[in-house]
Amino acid sequence: MSGGIARRRSLPPGGRQAMLPMADGWPVRTVWWPGRPDGPGALLFITGRADFMEKYAETFHDLVDAGWGVASFDWRGQGLSGRVGKTAMHGDTPGFAVWLNDLDRLIGWFRQVLPPPWHAVAHSMGGHLLQRHLAGENAELRRAVLLAPMNGVRARPLGPGLARPLARLMVRLGKGDDFVWGGGARPMGFDAARQRLLTHDPERYADEGWWVSTNPALALGSVTWRWLDAAFGSLDDLLLPPARARGTGDGANARPALARITTPLLVLVPETDDLVDNRVTRRIVAGMASAGLEQVDGAAHELLRETSDIRARVLARITGFLQTGR
Repeated sequence: MSGGIARRRSLPPGGRQAMLPMADGWPVRTVWWPGRPDGPGALLFITGRADFMEKYAETFHDLVDAGWGVASFDWRGQGLSGRVGKTAMHGDTPGFAVWLNDLDRLIGWFRQVLPPPWHAVAHSMGGHLLQRHLAGENAELRRAVLLAPMNGVRARPLGPGLARPLARLMVRLGKGDDFVWGGGARPMGFDAARQRLLTHDPERYADEGWWVSTNPALALGSVTWRWLDAAFGSLDDLLLPPARARGTGDGANARPALARITTPLLVLVPETDDLVDNRVTRRIVAGMASAGLEQVDGAAHELLRETSDIRARVLARITGFLQTGR
């Protein structure tokens, strides 16, 4: 391998990997690279659902080369962290509250292994969970960038209006740990339809399959009904006042968690996204004094795995904002 493909299919040298026990002892896989003493600071890269750290090897190379201290991890239930579904391929959830507890532990770890200033970049589900975390912890990070954050789910083909009550029903019927209808274990071959959902770059899309072929334990299938039900509940916890999120009528004027975030945020959304609902993101960011939103023209969901020209623009915007706040 040479050139770009070599950077996409290898992690940067000098990284340190370790299994970090969470508060309950659950093993979560972590990695970090020390930055240059004269570098721009430290960055925690938070991936999305079904991701594993190797998918962002190219970005890690870019950041490490630029002098950043970089840390990342595989979420509980994904990558090479301990799995939680009834099989290793079931994209189940331990509960979004558990993931929030894990993120609190992981941000504390990040601040121990790398010196300040501390920043974060979070993609999709990771962006959703980082927002929930920041609603209670606004002094930990200097700045953060959210990439296509999960502030709404499209839940195709049903749409959220039907998918929400159906997921709740399936959980009540004891089917919560089953794949959603139409889901299942992900095949190893190239999936053109899935590629179009994620990126316009077929070569970068193929990198994910290459990594899984080298280590099949990285693979994860579609979500379960329990994941979908829990995701809707976590969105309510972020976006609605506490009483409405609980389904009660008292305290309706209390602020939603999102309104408590004061950490400066840059939110980047793709031009087209059939996985998360960026209409919700546009609406909520418009009401946040601490956040600004920009659209990335020509992009699909995975902004840092897009074509080279789009990727370069996104990466430059991320690092520029983290260093200057503009």
